[in-house]
Amino acid sequence: MNRSIFASVAACMLVLALSACSSQQKNTRNNKDSSTQDNASLPYVQKLSADSLFAFGKADLSNLSETGRGELDALANKALANDNLNTIHVIGYSDRIGSDKSNLALSTRRANAVRDYLIQRGVPAGQITAVGRGSIEPVVECKTEKGQALIDCLAPNRRVEIRVAPRD
Repeated sequence: MNRSIFASVAACMLVLALSACSSQQKNTRNNKDSSTQDNASLPYVQKLSADSLFAFGKADLSNLSETGRGELDALANKALANDNLNTIHVIGYSDRIGSDKSNLALSTRRANAVRDYLIQRGVPAGQITAVGRGSIEPVVECKTEKGQALIDCLAPNRRVEIRVAPRD
C-alpha cells in the first residue's frame, strides 16, 4: 500500500471496501460503496477499521467512535431491512504486534463484540457468526517502522470484516 493511500486510511480511520464474497453467486458486484448498495446487491464484504471501533489492543466497544457507531448502526439497519439476508459473518483481524495466541484471542473478542452489538440492535443471533483470525492476511507489511510509527503503519491490518451472504 503506498503512503498516500495509507495516509487517507489513517485520516479517515475507516476502511470501507465492498466486493463479492461468494464464488457461488452468479452475478457478483465488485467495488461498490455503501451508498450504492441496496437490498438486492448481496453478497458483499464490508471492512471496518478496528481502530475506529476499539481502543488499541482492546476488544470492548465502550470507546466506540461516532464513525464506528454509525457504521455498525447502518449495517444493523441494512440487515434488518433485507428480507434476502441469510448470514452475516463477522471476522476479526489483528496486527502482528504481540504473540500469535494473544492476537487470535483479541481478534476473536473483537468479532464477538461486533456480533453482540448487532444482536443488541435487533439482528437475529442465528444469522450472525463471529470468528477471529489473528494477524493472518495482513493488508500492509511495515518492515522498517518501529514504535508508534509501526503501530500507525499496521492500522489497516486491525480490522473487522463483515461478509453478508444472501439466502440460497
